[in-house]
Amino acid sequence: MLDFNNFKENLEVLGEDIFSKKFLLAVSGGADSMVLSHLFRFFDSAQNDKGLEFQLAHVNYHFRGEDSNLDQKIVEDFCKKNDIKFHLKDVSEEEKTQMKSLQNWARELRYDFFFKILEEENLDYIVTAHHLNDELETFFINLSRGSGIKGLSGIPKNENRILRPLLKFTKNEIYAFAKENSIDFREDKSNEKDDYLRNKIRNQLTPKIVEIFPNFLEQFGESLSYLSSVNEFYQEEIAKTLEEVLMKENEETFTLNKEKLFQKPKVLIIEVIRKLGFSGIEIEKIISAENGKFFRSSTHEISINKKEILCKKRK
Repeated sequence: MLDFNNFKENLEVLGEDIFSKKFLLAVSGGADSMVLSHLFRFFDSAQNDKGLEFQLAHVNYHFRGEDSNLDQKIVEDFCKKNDIKFHLKDVSEEEKTQMKSLQNWARELRYDFFFKILEEENLDYIVTAHHLNDELETFFINLSRGSGIKGLSGIPKNENRILRPLLKFTKNEIYAFAKENSIDFREDKSNEKDDYLRNKIRNQLTPKIVEIFPNFLEQFGESLSYLSSVNEFYQEEIAKTLEEVLMKENEETFTLNKEKLFQKPKVLIIEVIRKLGFSGIEIEKIISAENGKFFRSSTHEISINKKEILCKKRK
């Protein structure tokens, strides 16, 4: 159940005094981010002499006409009512001409905006309202792409100055909290359309799974926590392996000791090659490749020699 105390525990993943930090909340106007905003407001003088120091940021892409403007208004009104500094990214038509992949473009644009505010306002962390249902959708997307354990172990709670303190809570728990505390929010009707893989999982797959296994999300959260712990250990082993097999290195090229690498357990061999930008069948081809074979990924070019793997970073 989502309540003040549970939220506080999840925010304290920092292992620091949260009242000494400054936060930027990414707020769309939907239930998740409006609940996040109210939770931050609950850290008032009863909890601490000064409460939490935070600001809000909103991106208006103008994709949904007046609905987009109403999303902006509910966030802006919340800030005015509570005397919170509000930052707006008003996306222009010219900026939209640079769009290729809609989701990637939108994500890059908003995080560029968020990190710019972070630096200008001297803030410490961006905070987003990702929740357990988002975790499930990401899990299935990564599973369908043949991701390694890192891709299947969940969205990071704290990475690259981005905090996600709602990851343990379901969408239903967030809605229940909003109802119980009379929190206003806006529904994004575009989420009801199955235009994207994530929406298809959200609207078709997740309801079916929960229908068959009513407690699935809670049990999935427990499994994800275990996978995350395994992944931490796993990444340490991969880093150790890379350190052992790295022979020569400069800014653009490096050489791996093929003999040492191929003596390791196959799972570590796969993960080292995966770090060079390869996946799936390409990794198997590299492992069984004859001397002189050449491979190229989106990030690296590699040549297979008898005792070495010569690697070059692509620009």
